[in-house]
Amino acid sequence: MKLRLSLLIPLVLVIVAITNSFLLYVLENHENRQEAEQEAIRDIRFQMGSLQNLLYNRLTEGNREEALLNLSVAATFPNIRSLMLVDEHHRIVMANRYSWKGGEAAATTRYRPMDAALILHDGSSSLAFNPEERTLLQGYFPLVTQYHRGGLEKQMGLLYVEYDVAPQLAGAETTTLRQTAAIGAISLGAALAVALMLHFLVSRRVNVLVAASSKLAAGDYAARAELSGNDELTALGKAFDAMVQQLRENTAIRDREHERLSEAQKVGCFGSWELDLVSGKLHWSDEIFRLFEIDPEKFAASYEGFLNTIHPDDRDRVNRAYSNSLEDRQPYQITHRLLLAGGRIKWVEERCTTHFDDSGKPLRSLGTVQDVTQRETDAQLLRVAAVAFETQEAILVTDRDCNIVRVNRSFEDITGYSFAEVAGENPRILSSGRQDQEFYRQMWSAINAEGRWSGEIWDRRKNGEIYPKWLTITSVKKGHEITHYVGVFVDISERKRAEEEVRLLAFFDPLTRLPNRRHLMDRLHIALAQSQRNRQYGALLLLDLDHFKMLNDTKGHNVGDLMLIEVGNRISGCIRESDTVARFGGDEFVVLLEGLGTQEEVAAPAAANIAEKIRTSLTMPYDLNGYLHESTPSIGIAMFAGNNIEIAELLKRADLAMYQSKETGRNAFRFFEPRMQAALEARSQMEHALRNALANEELTLHYQLQTNRSKELLGAEVLLRWDNPVLGRVPPSQFIPLAEQTKLILPIGYWVLETACRKIKEWEQHPVASKLHLAVNISPVQFHQPDFVNTVKKILARTAANPSRLELELTENLVLENVDVAIEKMTALRAEGVRFSMDDFGTGYSSLQFIKRLPINIMKIDQSFVRDILTDPGDAVMVQTITGLARNFGFDVIAEGVETEEQLSPLIERGCVSFQGYLFSKPVPQAEFERLIEEWEQRET
Repeated sequence: MKLRLSLLIPLVLVIVAITNSFLLYVLENHENRQEAEQEAIRDIRFQMGSLQNLLYNRLTEGNREEALLNLSVAATFPNIRSLMLVDEHHRIVMANRYSWKGGEAAATTRYRPMDAALILHDGSSSLAFNPEERTLLQGYFPLVTQYHRGGLEKQMGLLYVEYDVAPQLAGAETTTLRQTAAIGAISLGAALAVALMLHFLVSRRVNVLVAASSKLAAGDYAARAELSGNDELTALGKAFDAMVQQLRENTAIRDREHERLSEAQKVGCFGSWELDLVSGKLHWSDEIFRLFEIDPEKFAASYEGFLNTIHPDDRDRVNRAYSNSLEDRQPYQITHRLLLAGGRIKWVEERCTTHFDDSGKPLRSLGTVQDVTQRETDAQLLRVAAVAFETQEAILVTDRDCNIVRVNRSFEDITGYSFAEVAGENPRILSSGRQDQEFYRQMWSAINAEGRWSGEIWDRRKNGEIYPKWLTITSVKKGHEITHYVGVFVDISERKRAEEEVRLLAFFDPLTRLPNRRHLMDRLHIALAQSQRNRQYGALLLLDLDHFKMLNDTKGHNVGDLMLIEVGNRISGCIRESDTVARFGGDEFVVLLEGLGTQEEVAAPAAANIAEKIRTSLTMPYDLNGYLHESTPSIGIAMFAGNNIEIAELLKRADLAMYQSKETGRNAFRFFEPRMQAALEARSQMEHALRNALANEELTLHYQLQTNRSKELLGAEVLLRWDNPVLGRVPPSQFIPLAEQTKLILPIGYWVLETACRKIKEWEQHPVASKLHLAVNISPVQFHQPDFVNTVKKILARTAANPSRLELELTENLVLENVDVAIEKMTALRAEGVRFSMDDFGTGYSSLQFIKRLPINIMKIDQSFVRDILTDPGDAVMVQTITGLARNFGFDVIAEGVETEEQLSPLIERGCVSFQGYLFSKPVPQAEFERLIEEWEQRET
């Protein structure tokens, strides 16, 4: 619906009239309301003042009937809702309603006792509108109601009135509405008159102009207004008709120029465009649509549509170039890609300039787009060729006579020669002299026959350094005639070094640079074959460094690595050039000795001499970055003659001999003997039987009593025993080390611990055993398990055993392998109440620095010191030292292996008060142990 001026202007007048009438109504109503309220206040104040005087006279005279009559007459005043006389206690004395008398004033009216109390106190009257009911006027007027004691005392009262001004306000509002309605009617009449005048004088003629403009906008250049008269609209119509005529002529000229421009753009393969920055409209020439391969009927040209046709990788760059040109007011030129259907790429060059107004605001941008795909393709091929020539590979080009005509930068970098120094020279200036004439003859024969040759060649740099390179020579022909030779080569020095490094990594240990296991195996195959041919004896030495793990744990792997390097150097210095030393892994080394003679009586001493030489060298102190360290080796020797033995068997024999060396005290060498093989088979049989010992219930616990000098029962040590149907009773010294090596100690050890805890719980009801603690030996393999602490806690919880009666025995070497971890685990179990004792103290690498930090309860003196305490003064001193040390640190001490009364006295003299050994009891089964402690208790009692 069109909004005509003949309707719009009157409508505006009507809205203005209504708005003015409303504002006038609001102001008049407010003013009339205030006048009505003020008039009511004056009337009530006057009426109440008169009544106040009358009541004062009547009440002070004691004439209450006259006073009530006066109040009743005053209550007939129009719009008075309530009128009453109230005493000082807010009770009604008299009122316009008889039923109110004697009641609370606030119960029947809007009387406010607090407001009344203030007025009685101040003595001044109050007249105001109620805040909750705006038409209700409330008045409080104090007056004297009676005098006492000759006028010296007076009794006060309060005249209270409620006056409703709603009728006066309603009358004022009615008056205001009548005035406003009259003004509104006059305004509407004026608006109707203006509408009729506009319709006849303006709207009909403007409609003619609008219709003609619409035809012109639709492209009808024959449209005319043809208005008549002398007013402004007639002049506008004639100007419009002249403009249409001129526009018709200009359009014809523009169409002819557009046709010529389109023909020129087709010939030049470029299109033009114009972007109106005010309206945002973009115009493309037909040639741009053709370049972009877009159907004009299906695409409305826009700046966003233009950006979408650009290759995504170029889109931001083009948009940024145009934005920058608007900011710096400079034309721009840019080459970019178009992404066409099917993924095809087309290159275009774009130029643009922008026109600005005097204030710098951009108005319109004009530009051209030209197809430069062929130019960019050619340029790209040239760039690729230039980049290819300047690759990391060195390139030299010679003419047909082998004179250098061009080289690249890589050639200069590799050879050290600049192009100026080799231009016109023959490539033979690079020759190292390592290849003979026959080599070059064959090379040129291949080039002439096949047009190409590749191979490794050694050349010389400008500084004289000889280096290897991989060279490819290709002949360039024009027709059948050679015009140039192109040589491409790379420096393969790094590759050669890498190949050598790979060979070293494959056959040599990266730390010590000694042959590794793989290299040793190859040497062993060769050595056994040679031994078979020349019937010479050889020997295989397997070395292991004693207590090397402790060095690694206490000083770190860096120091351990320095130790291994020095060991390798020392061993290498003790053997012949024909022998081989290899690092077998960890701290194990293998020495292969060959050509020791045809007689075993000669070969074995020769191997022993070399082994002793190595042992002596390795026991010398080591300076490891300022840290002096002493170490010893354990060496096993296995002899061989010929290849009648497998390599694996030979290594096993050397390994057995090495372990025999360790078992006999370390720092020694041992030859493999057949009895070692028998021991190995026996060990294998024992291991198989031990794996089934728990399931077959072959393991039992024995208990050895612990007491003190007063013969009081302290506790017992739990000792494991194994009775096998085939092997018989196996000593703990044999099967415990085997269990630790095979990790069978884990299930066995936890079974021992859980069985001991169940005994602790079971003996809670025993009259004697309930007072004892049980000491359980903990294997290093058990203790070093990450879940050791949680496992012990679970066993205690599962068995409900009292933790304070459980004592875990740890060896000194076990704790010192990793002191911090040991302290952490022991502290966690001590918090649960578990006790700790250190077994075999004094037999290992005792360190006061670590011992003082350990949360232990008891130190156990090893039986080796007790056994010879009567004959060896050193053992006696050791016992006294341990007891004094324990006393100073707050530990208890118990001596193991006490077998005679003669041993007991010197132990007591040196401060030891607790004992364990055959003198008191042997390890016995549970039933016998229970009888023993019962008899012990009775005997002592």
